[in-house]
Amino acid sequence: MPTVADVVRAVDRLAPLALAEEWDNVGLVLGEPPWPVRRVLAALDVCDATCAEAERLRADALVVHHPLIFQAVKRLTGDSRSSRVALRLLAARRALIVAHTNLDAAPGGLSDILAQMVGLRDAEPLAPAPSAGKCKIVVFVPEAALEGVRQAAFAAGAGRIGEYAECSFAAAGEGTFRPGEAARPAVGERGRRTRVREFRLEVLADDGRAARIVAAVARVHPYEEPAIDVYPVKAADPWSGVGRVGLLRRPMRAAVFAARVKRILRRRAVALGGPADALIERLALCPGGGGNMVPAVLASGSQAYLTGELAMHQVKELAAAGIASVQAGHYETERIALEGWFPRLAEALAGLDVRLSRKERPPAVLK
Repeated sequence: MPTVADVVRAVDRLAPLALAEEWDNVGLVLGEPPWPVRRVLAALDVCDATCAEAERLRADALVVHHPLIFQAVKRLTGDSRSSRVALRLLAARRALIVAHTNLDAAPGGLSDILAQMVGLRDAEPLAPAPSAGKCKIVVFVPEAALEGVRQAAFAAGAGRIGEYAECSFAAAGEGTFRPGEAARPAVGERGRRTRVREFRLEVLADDGRAARIVAAVARVHPYEEPAIDVYPVKAADPWSGVGRVGLLRRPMRAAVFAARVKRILRRRAVALGGPADALIERLALCPGGGGNMVPAVLASGSQAYLTGELAMHQVKELAAAGIASVQAGHYETERIALEGWFPRLAEALAGLDVRLSRKERPPAVLK
């Protein structure tokens, strides 16, 4: 039977936990990895409404966007909203898994979904993620064992680059070795130098998976002591990062774009700041609270910025630079993107009953 650990692994494949900001709290927050899971409920928040929905559906785990717990907790006594919710979940053995800034930054995550919805093309991260947490694993393997070793590395989590899986590189060469008297060589003889046609196989991996990948490769490698190297990767990640920036498929005035966003996000109103008549060709966006991305927007060459919410001084700062801002709601910009991402989660958890919350609502609705 699938377990909580299987759900965490699926979320990690879609939105690598290594992409989360240092201050964030993602992954398995409540529960134990071996707990069995039959049904999963996905939502933006875990609150009284989503807890009640999970109870009605008999969901064994919740996958949410916003963390229930951000800081260290000294006690769970029911004297705060977060502790009451945590106790409610734990009493029912209901696990809580969080995908927050990692889901914002991941290829195919909330930022990409929102970019697709508003018609952004050639989109790239507004603030590219550093590749810290990435490594390259290199192994030298004889030709006959190449495919088996490659498949073992992929099965252990190596070889994912953006939206592409099973990525690798192999180059042919010649390896030499002289087995010692205590060795048990798969090829060659003790005391004699052997020359073998080998391939240098390279795969990219997350640091957190490196040990597992190395062990998987070593298990299927025919050599008694295979040569396996792990190198840190320092270059910027061109596929991942917070926000997106790109070109609108059809340039339009800021006021027209704001009206279009209102329709797409099913909002009664959005807030337009700065020059309403600015012609938008290049657009920056960030779902949710996008105030900390203003410096990146100013440096992006964009004529407009779409986000959930901004402070007044940030709207004025953008306007002073001739950049229009469209605030479409923290909840709304994330919820509609979550609806677009949900099918990927359901596919990744094939075999489980995966539901999207229908009970959660924005914190305040004006009528």
